[in-house]
Amino acid sequence: MKKTGIKIGTKIGTALLGALLLAGCGKGEKSLTEQGMDAVAQQEYRSALDCFSRAIRAGEDKEESYRGMGLAYMGQQRYDRALGSFLKALREAGVSPGELEFDINYYMAICYYKTGEYDAAISCYDAITELRKKETRAWYLKGSMKLYLGDLEGALKDFDYALTIKKNDYSLYLDIYDSLHSHGYEAEAEQYLAVVRDAGSKEISDYDKGRLCFYTGAYAQACNYLERARNEGRADVELITLLGECYREQGQFDYAAVVYNAYVDEHNDAEICNRLGMMLAGQKDYEQALEAFRRGKEIRENNTCMQELRYNEIVCCEYLQRYEEAAELLQEYTETYGSTALLDKEQAFLLSR
Repeated sequence: MKKTGIKIGTKIGTALLGALLLAGCGKGEKSLTEQGMDAVAQQEYRSALDCFSRAIRAGEDKEESYRGMGLAYMGQQRYDRALGSFLKALREAGVSPGELEFDINYYMAICYYKTGEYDAAISCYDAITELRKKETRAWYLKGSMKLYLGDLEGALKDFDYALTIKKNDYSLYLDIYDSLHSHGYEAEAEQYLAVVRDAGSKEISDYDKGRLCFYTGAYAQACNYLERARNEGRADVELITLLGECYREQGQFDYAAVVYNAYVDEHNDAEICNRLGMMLAGQKDYEQALEAFRRGKEIRENNTCMQELRYNEIVCCEYLQRYEEAAELLQEYTETYGSTALLDKEQAFLLSR
């Protein structure tokens, strides 16, 4: 098992990115670290890394700067480098537990998950739960990692402990069902689904009723509950995504597109643009898919899927036989996120067309 570098004296939690979004780290009133975080928010990762390197040399807070580096490397999907930066950040931490270190360890767990080092991810969550016994999400995520290792008994133990903290959290029951089902543990998954199914109707939100129906294949009924939840004021990405999936499962692609477009018109959300584009591409409507991906790219604030949008844009251009445009976009993509042998091969193919 790889050592995580987590110590009992570290802290973990969630910190927000900078509120103002800048394209790079030019001069201004903000610190270099703050400018770097703004660049991360804009997904300008190379610029962000330059900011954080300069911040460290300038004597700014090293823990925050190394944490920022880790986030930038994560954005580039360079998880080993991200882990190295997060470990350096933890070495700069104080003795007393606090929010920033909790946050760092959560990100480290994601990196270990992305690199398939599930034991190490579990160690991160162990460190979290050792300090915060009632950190429900950490218990759930720890159990989810154990499923990747085939440790069903350990996963169920963690899931059930999380449920002792939030006994009537039916969303958590459904999350556990989804995790178990996706790993093929259908009998065990069904037990958690049954709890939700048998619960009193008044105790379960319309959204969770919709999820329950979705998991049991009752897509039309799921749409009814989800539409009711949307009309009652819950209109977030999770609900809209699930509602779109329900319509798609029924072959109602046009209405799914209406749902996605209406949400983007009101909330300017890049993730839903990406969902819309993926659905359209699945129907081989590459022109409309390309339009959706490019609409998502134009959204800069809180855009957490810029890399996927840019990649999908390239794929659509290739399907549309716009090879020169695809090659230019791929060149820009690799300059931002780095290249791989597969991307280099693809670039050579595009340039040969």
